[in-house]
Amino acid sequence: MKTFIVTGIQMRNKGSQAMFISLSESLKSIYGDCEVIGFANKYDSPEQYTFRLLPYDDYTRPILKHGLYKAPFLVPLLTRLVGHFKKSDKWRNKIPEMRKALKRADGIFDASGYALGSGWPKQSGRMLLDTIKMAKRYNKPIILMPQSFGPFDWGEKDDAHFIDEVKKELTYPLKIYAREREGYACLTSLGLRNVELSADMVIREKAFPRADQIRIRNGGGTKEYPAPNSVGFIINKNVFRIGDASAVLDVYARILEKLLASGERVYILCTSTADTDLVKQVLGKMENGRKVQVISGEYSSPELIDILSRFKYVVASRYHSVVFAYRSGVPAVILGWASKYTDLAALFQQQDYVFDIRDTNSARILEGVEKMAAHYEEEASRIKGSLEGLQATSVVLDAVHALEEHASSAAVTTHHQIRPRNGATRTRARDLKRLHS
Repeated sequence: MKTFIVTGIQMRNKGSQAMFISLSESLKSIYGDCEVIGFANKYDSPEQYTFRLLPYDDYTRPILKHGLYKAPFLVPLLTRLVGHFKKSDKWRNKIPEMRKALKRADGIFDASGYALGSGWPKQSGRMLLDTIKMAKRYNKPIILMPQSFGPFDWGEKDDAHFIDEVKKELTYPLKIYAREREGYACLTSLGLRNVELSADMVIREKAFPRADQIRIRNGGGTKEYPAPNSVGFIINKNVFRIGDASAVLDVYARILEKLLASGERVYILCTSTADTDLVKQVLGKMENGRKVQVISGEYSSPELIDILSRFKYVVASRYHSVVFAYRSGVPAVILGWASKYTDLAALFQQQDYVFDIRDTNSARILEGVEKMAAHYEEEASRIKGSLEGLQATSVVLDAVHALEEHASSAAVTTHHQIRPRNGATRTRARDLKRLHS
């Protein structure tokens, strides 16, 4: 049975969760019988899931990186100390389990959403480079699945040295899939020849599990769903890190007031628990905040997709909330700040509905909301047509072919034919760049 490891993930972030389960489901649809193990940074109660999670975090990474497991009794002692300090038993016996998984893995897929770029500290990028180095140490092929890269302008003294390290380590992966043109340009400018463009996996792959397929037990509590013909609104705390916090709050409040004045029934959907306090702040700035309903609670990514599918359109700031909406054929007015939003919208001919949240003049955004209210049915039809084209090929299947070719060139015999679960013949994914031209 094939075994694959997926790194760069966490379960608390529902976009990251969605990328993992999309990849896992696609791998299982290709091989029929394989084990997919998540090396996850953040997760709660791993026993609730139908898949296996191991803690690839600030404790286990240094242990694996520096080979501390070679010293007798050191890891058990450190594990007890960390467990006592953190009041958690989740690391117990996990280092041997992780090393065993690494030794028998047929390949590693990294599903980081965004790790390497100056929008985040260098430490985030170093974690990705450490993952590549780990793959090298265990002589395992690694593929970086669709994610954002760049720009590489931290404005720090060691930029040149760090970029040299980036270039060196990124020559090792079999393939690097960049989600945006900006990331593709940043990587190819380093002379890398293993880079391809691909949309996000959650958009590209047809296979996606139901909520009851990823959890042994449900999350508990009553699930809330919006009324028919309502509008969804999704806030993102990262916007406040990028732009002026007070101005962003004002823009959010004005949009909501505009929607209510137009007679819309509006629901704020919390796709991340990190946004809960911000919802309260936004509603507190409104005259009619009490008229806005809030859907909160702990939902899995399949449940969020189900909820979003019930809106006629959404106004959203979180990248994967837009991905979830598009996957369901639901249009979105996007309040973003990075190229990942504009490139995603372009795939669905939705460029007119992307606005820079850092622009304190909300007039254009309000005009965009009005336009969407008048044309959301046409936009939904356009999105569904684009989705069908995107899902005509599979980036996971393309990545699997790269692994199989690597295995063949290394004279490794494989007994696993690449065949969909339903037995239908599938051709190799071709011409991924065409989808972005």
